[in-house]
Amino acid sequence: MLAVSPGGVVQIARDGPQWDGVFERNGVPDTPLRPDRGKLDLDVRQFIPLQRLRAVDSGVIVGPKAANLGELKHFFPAAVADGVAIPFGRFQAFLDRPMGNTGMTVFEWMTAWYRYLDTQQGEAKAAATLKYLKQLHGWIERADPGEDFRRQLSTALQQVFGDSEQQRLFVRSDTNVEDLPGFTGAGLNLTVPNVAGMDALIRAIMRVWASPFTPRAFEWRQQRMENPIEVYPSVLLLETVAVDKSGVLLTFNRIDGSDAAFTVAVAHGIGGVVQGSAAEELLIDRRGGGVRLLNVATRPTMRVTSADGGLVEVPAPNNDRVLTDDEIRQLRQLVDKVERDLPQFDDQGKPTPADIEFGFRDGQLALFQIRPYLRSRSARRNQYLLRLDSQLALHAQQSVNMNAVPEVE
Repeated sequence: MLAVSPGGVVQIARDGPQWDGVFERNGVPDTPLRPDRGKLDLDVRQFIPLQRLRAVDSGVIVGPKAANLGELKHFFPAAVADGVAIPFGRFQAFLDRPMGNTGMTVFEWMTAWYRYLDTQQGEAKAAATLKYLKQLHGWIERADPGEDFRRQLSTALQQVFGDSEQQRLFVRSDTNVEDLPGFTGAGLNLTVPNVAGMDALIRAIMRVWASPFTPRAFEWRQQRMENPIEVYPSVLLLETVAVDKSGVLLTFNRIDGSDAAFTVAVAHGIGGVVQGSAAEELLIDRRGGGVRLLNVATRPTMRVTSADGGLVEVPAPNNDRVLTDDEIRQLRQLVDKVERDLPQFDDQGKPTPADIEFGFRDGQLALFQIRPYLRSRSARRNQYLLRLDSQLALHAQQSVNMNAVPEVE
């Protein structure tokens, strides 16, 4: 059992029935996942250049990644790469195909399965769910989207990039069940990096379309979601930017919650922070003051793009610092402009910090995603977690002998 309080107290304990009462009495259920089915426009089926998308398209024709990145590109055209989005409607058209010899379309077959699963309980339901997901996931991954799909995709890529075969692309899942109240969905679905060639791109798209139907992704959603048939994946095909460092920025001080500084985690290579490497962590004063080092990047290798597609591991630079002074200056300018032109809001319409994925290539800023930084309201109200914080005051002035051996209870 892992408990993390709003104040940052971390407790790890053996799981068991003793915790059931704690969360039954004190836990406040998170808001159920209810994507707005009414605003979906499944009639839009053409491939859409990223520059034509804006934030208002989120949950309508594409997911929040593509919609918010299109908005970001409007304000930072040089920092955001070109891309093409495959809308929800194209996935719905794909589900209108026959499902083997069942006499049903794939969508009808899925609907029938969900009705059946609603009649099951316990281990029988768990076994039936795994059987259903295995069939659906496998069918999507192995399916051929058809010649019309290939031809139209090739045309869209040529219009945006000029060459559909030579372009390298990140293929990112982007569903309508992401960045909803109390639920980001981050990391549940698949991203295929640096895909080269049309055949590999088609296979990557099918894998990404299938990824919301893995047992892990399905289980996380279904803990909160009432109607699983309402999950619609779009796909974002984003031009590969061979950054030499990448990271995540939160527009507030993650330690004390204030907004006088912002928090950055950055590492050498592509996607190192997301992959959980030991990153350089900084608190950067907004107004050009000091930079506080919280953690040093220690990973000996980094991921870079391969000419044949995909990523490879190479030795990381043996530098004391990851970010340069000029790159920190660019991040300060980024935070100022985002908060002025692209303020983020939570599900109640209240201002909330931004969560930004960025990189640098030869010292030039690249932006990959922006989303509201969402925090669980139930966790911040949980009485057990709040009691952990109440103990902080008791030890605030306690001295710790760093040369002593830690005591283990």
